[in-house]
Formats: sequence, C-alpha cells, structure tokens
Amino acid sequence: MRTATGGNPSGPVVIEGIQDHLPALYFTFSRGKTELLADELGREWDFLLPAEKNRVKEMIAEAEKYQPGLFGSRRIKLRQILTQGIGYHHAGMSPALKDLVERLYESRLIYVLFCTETFAVGVNFPAASTVFDSCRKWDGREFRGLMNREFYQMAGRAGRRGYDPVGMVYVRIDERFPEQTGFYSENDIEPVRGRLAISPNTVLSLLYWKTDDEITRFLEKNLAVYQNGRESRKIKQELEGLGEKLGEVGKAFCGEMDTPACNMMRSQLKKELRSLARKNKRSRPGTRERKEEIRSLLKVAQKKCHHRACSEARKRQVDMLEKKSRLERRARILGNHSRDYERDFNNMWDLLEDMSYIEGRNLLPRGIFAIHLHVQELLVTELVFNGFIRDMPPAMVAAILAGVDYIPGRDDSVDPGPYNLKEVEALRKTLLRSGVPESLCTWSPLPGALASAWYEGSSFETLQSMTNMQEGDIFSIIRREIDLLRQIERAAGEDTALRRQMEHIRRTLDKDEVAVPGI
Repeated sequence: MRTATGGNPSGPVVIEGIQDHLPALYFTFSRGKTELLADELGREWDFLLPAEKNRVKEMIAEAEKYQPGLFGSRRIKLRQILTQGIGYHHAGMSPALKDLVERLYESRLIYVLFCTETFAVGVNFPAASTVFDSCRKWDGREFRGLMNREFYQMAGRAGRRGYDPVGMVYVRIDERFPEQTGFYSENDIEPVRGRLAISPNTVLSLLYWKTDDEITRFLEKNLAVYQNGRESRKIKQELEGLGEKLGEVGKAFCGEMDTPACNMMRSQLKKELRSLARKNKRSRPGTRERKEEIRSLLKVAQKKCHHRACSEARKRQVDMLEKKSRLERRARILGNHSRDYERDFNNMWDLLEDMSYIEGRNLLPRGIFAIHLHVQELLVTELVFNGFIRDMPPAMVAAILAGVDYIPGRDDSVDPGPYNLKEVEALRKTLLRSGVPESLCTWSPLPGALASAWYEGSSFETLQSMTNMQEGDIFSIIRREIDLLRQIERAAGEDTALRRQMEHIRRTLDKDEVAVPGI
C-alpha cells in the first residue's frame, strides 16, 4: 500500500502521481463527490486516442438507440468525460447508464473510474490500482472509519491477473484525520455474523408449515446461535486461563498490600496529597481533614521490599482484570442474545394473535394473505383489508404502494401530487399505537406523486423534473413497487378482482425506462 500525502492532494494531483498504474478505481463515499472529482479530472486530463474516442462514441450511440434520453439534462458532462476515458458510477444513476459505464470499463476505455463502494460488490471489475479518497464514511448514523472487511473488499480490486504483477492501493490522507489509515490488517477482518430476523412472515410460515419440534430446532440451530455458542465456549476457555494467570500474579503480593506500609499505596497517597494542595482544591469542604488523614497514614513505617516487581505485577493484574471484564460483558451479551430468538418469536406470535392474523396455530384470512408478502407484511395487509387498495383509483393505489418501505433521505423532495394520503398515515399511526414496531410500519407519502404520474403516462423526464432525487432512485422506487404488486397478486389467491387490479397497475408501471429486459 502507498499513501498519497501533501496537504489533502486533489484528485488530479493523485492521478498524476499514479499515472503509471492505471486504470484506477477511485473510491469515494458520496455520489456527488464521484461526479465532482470526475468533472475536475476531465478539465485537465484526456486519456484516449482518436480511435478509442470513436469506439466510445459508437458504444454511447448504440446505448442511446435502445434508451433515448439516456444522459438527459443531468448527465451531459458524463457524456463528454467518457470520451476522455474518465467516468463515474453510483446508485443514483439509471441501470442503463451504469451498464454503459461498466461495459466501457470492461472494454478498457475508462482509465479512471470514480465510484462508490457498491462498485466493489458483486461483479468483478479489477484495476491496476485502487484509490481511497478517504477512509471515513457516513453509515446512516455517524461518520466512522472503514472496517477491515470494507477496506479489503475495495482494495482487493487492485491487480489484474495476467497484466499486473502487483496491485497498487493508494490512500489520500486527510490531514485532519491522520489516524484514518495504517491500521488495516487482513488478519483482523471482521467475521460475517448470522442474524435471524423474526418477521411476521417468519412466524406465519413456521406455524403454517412446521411442527412445534421443528420450530424449536429452527430457533435453536440457526447460524447465529451456532456462532454465538462457539464464541461463548471460546470466551469461557479464555476466562478460565485468565483466572489461573490472575492467581499466579496474586502470589507476588505480600500481606501488607493496600496498607500504608505498602510502597504502591504510599505513592497513591502522596499523589493525592499533591493534588489536594492545588489552589483550586484548597478551599473545598473536607480537603483539610483529608490532608491530615493522609499525613497520619504516611507516618506508618514503610516496608522494605522489591516494590518494583510488585508494581509490575499490579500492572499485569490490572490489564488482566480489564480483559476479564470485557470478556464477561461479551459473554453476558451472547447469553442474552442466544435467548432472543425464542422470545422474539413468541412476542411476534402474540402480536399476530392480537391483530387477528392467527388463532392458536391456525392462520386467519389476514394471516393467509400476509404469508405471501415479504416486505412490510402487516402494513400492506392492513392497507388491503381496510379498503385502501380495493376501493381507490389505480393511480392513487400506485401512489400509496410507492411509499411502502421507503425512508426519505434528509434532503429528498418531490412536488406534491393530486392525492391526499393522510388517511394512510393515520392507519400507520393506529398500527403503531396497537404495538406494531415502527420497523414493520415503514411508509412515506413522499414518492407517491412520482408513481401516480408514471402510472398516468408522464415521461421519465417529467418525473425527474418533479424531484431532486436522481434517476436511479426513481427507478428503484418504481421497481420495488412492481415487485410488491407481484407479491400482492400471489397473496390475492382466489380474489380475482384484487389480483387483476394489481396485475393491471403492475403492467402499467413496468414500461419504458423502468422496464427490465427479460422480466
């Protein structure tokens, strides 16, 4: 690994420093930053020969033939920098545009690709070098340093088999955070942890398909329980070993330990006495009495012994006790966690009974419907059974379902649509008051206007003019809704009217830029 330093070097400066090790994947943790850096580099660099530029233009023209308006008004600069061998890639781009960028990169027509970490997941796109604009990221709650696993997932793209004898990894050091790198180690990569999610669908499916014994085995023998058990056994062995070591260390101490005759105790008392002599503590109540008490204790004759050996033993003891405390705390967490699954299962079972989804082990109509859903099962079922789907105009249904499982970004905005969705929000609040966890009632009215406009025939360009969200986000909203509509179709069963209604809305939405070939 090499570090590019020098007072927060700019993107072009970094690329100039590594120009002998291109192509490069330049990772940053902001969509806007990928575009900004690519545009900045495009003003100074052009990597392609005339023949390569013509090939890029041909591939762009071919892509636009199948997807008119591919670049739109938002991506005009991207069209230009692609002909310079520079590009960017992030989740806010349309799938068709991401596909074009990926094909150009695979064809070795992009020498520097600015991308977010999603590019490092899934399809293998190796490079001669990878560059980290930073080793800090926003994880939805706070800015933090990259984990070892995250770092090596991206750094591992460096090095092309058959081309590069070694892959180069560069990190741009921000002088404000010099500690942000230098601590990554392949030996310390965090393990993948199992985590069984007890959702309404999980409980309904288990009650419908499994016996009591099979459910018990399922809850007790999943990957998470296995990992917790293995870790618990390891911690137990470490604690036993620490206990033995603490016993050995304890033998170094004499009977005068922690008395005024002990040198270590006397050192602590003298330190406290100096502290009490400070000006800001002299006038505090009890200071004079404590000073007199310490002086009285120090009059006790000091034992003559090899106190340095005793001090070193105490330091080892303190370190061991701190480690023991950490291990015991982790053991308690694992112990509680190992019982979470059965408790969560029973709590969800109780909730489903209270909401009339099940009676004992028998699924009621709501439960039979919800067993076919895999996202926001309770919310969607209540929308259907309370008339918010059956009795509404199709465009309004499209608006309602677009908000299911959608969490708006801090700055996301959409022009208001023609439908008032306050009653849906009222239903959501009623479910929350009845004890449904907020994670199972995730809904927002924000994307509704986009889905209803798309249903009623608006162009994708019109949708983009209605919001500050990027085209990839709009695409994801409608594709998620299409998938949800398929789930409701299956859940409808013999309810032909509902099934046909969902199919009609789904087919109307699944068109033009949003349509996925082969689906």
